[in-house]
Amino acid sequence: MALSFVLVLALAIFAEESLAAGGAQWGYTGEHGTAHWGSIFRSCSGQRQSPINIETSNVNVEYWRPFILKNYDQPPTRMRIKNNGHSAQVEMDAQAAPRVRDGGLKGEYIFAQFHFHWGHDSSLGSEHTIDGVRYPMELHLVHYKGAYGSLAEAVKKADGLAVLGVMLEVSNSDNPALTPLVTALRNITDSGMFAEVDARHPLRAFLPRNLDTFYRYSGSLTTPTCNEVVTWTVFADAITISEKQLQDFRLLHDDDLVELVDNYRPLQPLGRRRILSRNRLVPRRVVACTKG
Repeated sequence: MALSFVLVLALAIFAEESLAAGGAQWGYTGEHGTAHWGSIFRSCSGQRQSPINIETSNVNVEYWRPFILKNYDQPPTRMRIKNNGHSAQVEMDAQAAPRVRDGGLKGEYIFAQFHFHWGHDSSLGSEHTIDGVRYPMELHLVHYKGAYGSLAEAVKKADGLAVLGVMLEVSNSDNPALTPLVTALRNITDSGMFAEVDARHPLRAFLPRNLDTFYRYSGSLTTPTCNEVVTWTVFADAITISEKQLQDFRLLHDDDLVELVDNYRPLQPLGRRRILSRNRLVPRRVVACTKG
């Protein structure tokens, strides 16, 4: 069944605007910046907030089945990118909704949108850090649990959303999958603007080749209202982006018409949560039995 572009767009806007009740303002600096989110939005001061630092020496290894990605290899029929004042957000139309399951997830999750977080230079930008290392950009692919029927219902549940986090590292060459998006960025420099994207690449093109190694923990949306409903997957391997492509992201402006950069939330306490790491399944040993 074809996935309605209007439906996807509505879901995507709903997710990235982060369910902000009453239209309360928020940003990354000043009186509405990250230091004040907890007082503006009570849910942003919870105990299971994101992002976090992932200490690879302090993870619990699990032997989950590999991810199953459905319709991730099908190019979208239509794609567009929006400057929502906080990020560059990508929405798409497809003949069949991309979905993800297994990989330790309890149920099947339906793709809604993906968006980016980046810094003013390449020394920072990602929201999560791995062993204290911050990457120049982080990509989030947002999914909602299909069993709940809609994103609106899913965000009310502790396991309602599954977000795949992908780090980006600087390469000397442009990333071909990002080129159509970067080209479109030049038409959405101001908040509220959107542009059509030459939809050539399927969602799989925005994931690392190795999906076997990743980190998992329970957390929240990283933007207000910071709902603690996210099963986070952060892949160990990064994808690439050139410095030239990063510069085009830094040309965007936020709601106050200033540069949209450093749109990442500071690290949050891990608390009593555990970080899990997926390892390959170990085949069972076959023991030959003989009758005595």
